Amino acid sequence: MNTTQQSSSKKTFIILIVIIAIAALIYFYTLGDSAADPSSSLVQEDSASSETQAVGARVLSLLNQISSLKIDASIFDSASYQSLVDYTIAIPEQNIGRPNPFAPIPGSSPAKPR
Repeated sequence: MNTTQQSSSKKTFIILIVIIAIAALIYFYTLGDSAADPSSSLVQEDSASSETQAVGARVLSLLNQISSLKIDASIFDSASYQSLVDYTIAIPEQNIGRPNPFAPIPGSSPAKPR
C-alpha cells in the first residue's frame, strides 16, 4: 500500500467517524426533546409500568414490615442459651499444590511422539 492509498483510506475513515458522530448527536438531540416533554410520559402508561409500580409497592410494604421487627436480646442471657456448647472443629492448614499443575514435572522427560 503506498502513501496515497494510506492517506485516502485515513481520510475516508475520518469522514466516516465524523458522519457517525453527527448522526449520534442528531439522534440524541431529537430523543432528548421528546423525553423532556412531561405530558408524553403521562399519556403512555402501559402494563409494564403498572406492574413495576405494584412490585415497588410490595417491596416497600415488606421493608416496612422488616423495619418494624423488634428483636428481644434477653434470649442471649438465658440459662438455656448459655448452656449451648460450641463443637467447632479447627481445620489445620493444608499444603498447597504446584503453582502450575499443567507444567511438566521437574526431572521427568516429556512424552515422545510416535
